[in-house]
Amino acid sequence: MQGASIGRRLADIAASQWGMITTAQARVQGIARANLAHRVRTGELERTNHHGVYRLSAAASSPLDDLRAAWLSTKPEALAQNRTQAPQCDAVVASAAAAMVHGIGDVYPAPYRLIVPERRQSVTGALAYSWRPLDSADVEVIDGLPTTSRERTVADLLHDEGDVSIAADALRDAVRDPFELNEKRLAELLTPYARRLGRPKGDGVGALACLMVVAEVDAASQASRDLDRVLSSQTPLPGLEDYVHKVVASLPALAAAMSVQARPYRTGRIPPLGIMRVFRALPSPYQARQNEQRHGPGTNMRHPGGECNDPSQGET
Repeated sequence: MQGASIGRRLADIAASQWGMITTAQARVQGIARANLAHRVRTGELERTNHHGVYRLSAAASSPLDDLRAAWLSTKPEALAQNRTQAPQCDAVVASAAAAMVHGIGDVYPAPYRLIVPERRQSVTGALAYSWRPLDSADVEVIDGLPTTSRERTVADLLHDEGDVSIAADALRDAVRDPFELNEKRLAELLTPYARRLGRPKGDGVGALACLMVVAEVDAASQASRDLDRVLSSQTPLPGLEDYVHKVVASLPALAAAMSVQARPYRTGRIPPLGIMRVFRALPSPYQARQNEQRHGPGTNMRHPGGECNDPSQGET
């Protein structure tokens, strides 16, 4: 086979695989391992950190290249396009690795966790396989890489990392993403972890509400940020100062909590109050009574009824 012909075949395969090709794929095209080794020596190909996976030197690089090479190595004889078009994906990027693909959270992704339909054993420390049920609705193909959805990724982080704050960080970023988060589906996925989040067993809606509080993306946290921005604004708002004073005067416990932060109003505007820190300092019976009066009994995702237990306490 002529060198130019080999180069074209390699380029054709790599074009749909982020500029990568495996030894097994080259063999199917009649390209010997020696030809690949020769192109490594000439600088046309680069070896990746994953056995049998090469990358075209001229291909554009990406922070996801190592993960993509790892995924290709799990079934090296099959083309990526054929794998993603199969009725069931043979390996789906999950947990911290999926969070990296989505650009959410802040957790080290290695070893890369993949969800597979049957039990597998990793031969290297770069991959970790999980054999667990996976609904096809919870899988997205992102730039050719099958990945768990944002909702499933948040739930998997809670399962695999065991740290509520890690899942909360991912949720916070997912909510800010331009794609709308499916809260109903996320509540379903969090149902098995309800007690870990301080809610009764099976209360997925309450579990989501508590995780949103930890992530500070619940309605109360958003209102707090909005109010603090208004109170710290350099532009005085007519009547705002009098209104806030009336609210404080009507709530003695709130007035006492705010007194520590009070300053002379020399500028004629209200200083930042850190309003949520103040409300959290109030006695819990007071909070519960106010929630009951304002929102009625029961729980919803934006205003959980009663108190949200400390998630760091784990399951009981």
